[in-house]
Amino acid sequence: MKLFVTAFLTLVSFAAVANGASMIRQEAEAGAPCQLTGTYKAGTDISSCDTITVGPLTVPGKVMLDLSRAKTGATINFVGTTTFGTAKWAGPLVWISGSHLTVKGSGTLDGQGDWYWKQIPSKITRPVFVKVQNVVNSTISGFTVKNSPFRTISIVTSQQTTLSGITLDSRAGDGVAKNTDGFNLSKNDHVTITSNTIYNQDDCFAMQSSYYTVFSNNYCSGCHGISVGSIGGAEFGPTTTVSGLIVQGNTIVNSSNGIRIKAVTGMKGLVTNVKFINNKLQNVRNAIAIHSNYNRLAGAYNGYPTSKVVISDIIVDGLTGSAGQVYDIVVNPSVVSGWTFKGIAVKGTTGSCKGLLIGPC
Repeated sequence: MKLFVTAFLTLVSFAAVANGASMIRQEAEAGAPCQLTGTYKAGTDISSCDTITVGPLTVPGKVMLDLSRAKTGATINFVGTTTFGTAKWAGPLVWISGSHLTVKGSGTLDGQGDWYWKQIPSKITRPVFVKVQNVVNSTISGFTVKNSPFRTISIVTSQQTTLSGITLDSRAGDGVAKNTDGFNLSKNDHVTITSNTIYNQDDCFAMQSSYYTVFSNNYCSGCHGISVGSIGGAEFGPTTTVSGLIVQGNTIVNSSNGIRIKAVTGMKGLVTNVKFINNKLQNVRNAIAIHSNYNRLAGAYNGYPTSKVVISDIIVDGLTGSAGQVYDIVVNPSVVSGWTFKGIAVKGTTGSCKGLLIGPC
């Protein structure tokens, strides 16, 4: 890999050979722009760079593109294509962390998911593609994440950050790929995900916990829907709470669900103050799916709504389009309250609402 620094040199510059490829590294003044190109080497130091241009780049298998040490206020710009080698490991392939970052670009990150998808029956270990962790007061936008082996963008313990205009494209895995969640969130505060395009084979958006999240004006295709959950744990607390979520103005097409809440059987948690506003559906199986009987190990509903996850103050205001059935609701009546449904104009059979003492069906 070549780390180019286009600034005055301060200490030393030297050439070496690593992994059979020429590597040039230059020590530079603080504030220098840098470029990662060629073949990436683990441990490459970007901490002094104001601007990091990534690509064209090849990242070997079992090597993480580590952008977690970007300095405060840095700009990371993806250009060209960055291709990730294949290997059985948990990843992530890319790790982003930092404060006041601007992560952008017209480039493409290619995870070569086909290598993993065709081995799925063997339950191989697959890497998360992009991990956004401890990112604060930042923007992430514009680039393409293609052919995800597993979950595409995992957002964890981040705050006051917006992700927009990103294309998540795993269409090549249609009929083969599994668990290619688009955006997966845990333990965040004030994260906005807006105006993105997602083609995948699992949840377009999945949230296990987080506060004050906005998911708006996104396009989701081929997915399992926009999902809260699966949610539930041994105790009530921040890791089992979703509060202050707004899901607004999204389009969901050719999917198994439109909007969904799935709570794990026997587990505790809280889903509250959630608003689904003016979302559109086209050719989905279930427009509104809310379940207290999700079996996490089986990855399916088990028929018994024993979840202790409290689901309260849920508003669905404006839902249009077409679905096989409008309602697929199976809940524990002792933990649900304060639900409001209005402006539901979805063409399809009514479906059923089991466990609701007062409900729309």
